[in-house]
Amino acid sequence: MKFPLICAFCLTQLLLPAIHCFSQVNSEKEPPVKLFLDCEDCDFTFVRQKLNFVPFVRDPKLADVHILVSDSETGSGGKKYYLNFIGLNDFKNTNYEYTITTNQSDTENDTRNSLLKIIKIGILPYFARTSFVNQMNIDLEECEKRVADDMVIDRWNKWVFNISSGGEFQKEESKNEYTLETEASAEKITEEWKTSLVGTYEINHENYYDDGEKITNQQDSKEISAEFIKSLNEKWSGGLFGEYTARSYLNIENKFGTSAGIEYNIFPWKDCNRRIFAIRYAAGVSYSKYNEETIYDQLSEMLWSESLKINLELIQPWGEVSVGLKGSHYFHDFSKNRLTLESDLAIRITKNLSIFCEIESQLVHDQLYLAKGNASLEDVLLERKKLATTYELSGQLGFRFTFGSIYNNVVNERF
Repeated sequence: MKFPLICAFCLTQLLLPAIHCFSQVNSEKEPPVKLFLDCEDCDFTFVRQKLNFVPFVRDPKLADVHILVSDSETGSGGKKYYLNFIGLNDFKNTNYEYTITTNQSDTENDTRNSLLKIIKIGILPYFARTSFVNQMNIDLEECEKRVADDMVIDRWNKWVFNISSGGEFQKEESKNEYTLETEASAEKITEEWKTSLVGTYEINHENYYDDGEKITNQQDSKEISAEFIKSLNEKWSGGLFGEYTARSYLNIENKFGTSAGIEYNIFPWKDCNRRIFAIRYAAGVSYSKYNEETIYDQLSEMLWSESLKINLELIQPWGEVSVGLKGSHYFHDFSKNRLTLESDLAIRITKNLSIFCEIESQLVHDQLYLAKGNASLEDVLLERKKLATTYELSGQLGFRFTFGSIYNNVVNERF
């Protein structure tokens, strides 16, 4: 009776190493986490090269983790990226969000390395739940070997200044033209205040020659804007705005305006990287002096106006949608109004098909600046003057269809 027990014990001792070896082989062959990278600014080729052990799929429905990346411009001229890691399948409801900020002076290589670093950090919690983590090396250190007591002193106190100037020219036998443009700005953005001052000056000069006749078209544009926006709480904001405009195309010699506004976001502003549903109201006054007498027999006038805008922005795994509806009118005559609709939509219909649509439409009834009299043929052809219209419409519509292998982690850059 003891012999079978002894044999069983011996057989167990012989099989245990084989079972252990078999389990190791199976664990090593366990498929790593499949990722879908949803990021416009990411260098996908670079990411795949650096994470060549990760199977990237082209359809989020086939992924274990959907990496959704969105961004916002910062006050310093850089970008703040929001990386949302959304768990699917076995990782459902295991979600993480990370942020990283790039500077205006950062190169494309700096940006792609910064994004790659956060992607590496973000995928670790998912790989840590699989046996594949045993095949990974992880190093952690501070890049410049600094200690926690290091302090950063900002001698500019968050103010960012920018000056740019440039031009272009073109010359041929019957035509020559040049354009000069200068822009200067000063911005300061904190959690409590957003302050911005921007000024631009542009000259566009064209000469045409026909049978010894010279036709000249010169259009100047000057704009200065200022805004002071206060964060009142997590949903309310208030602002003061000022502007100066001089634009020959719109028959405006000088225009000064000021307004005040208030804004309410149904969602907290901390969620602005994923969703915004804001209602904005503003009212103000402007004084305009015209180059030529207008169709309403005015050389100058002061006008009071108000506007209301509803803006919705959503960035989700299924796509993106942005819709803005704005209405405005002058108080002295409510028939002098304008209604503007802006929409931008991208939807993933199936794993292979997605559609996109961009539309901007305006109902225009507030062109008080139009010069009296008929525009000459030269004015029309050279676009010297804005013409009367009751509407403006522009749009773009299309689709994308992809098919083939769901895995796209192989890189081949030959030729």
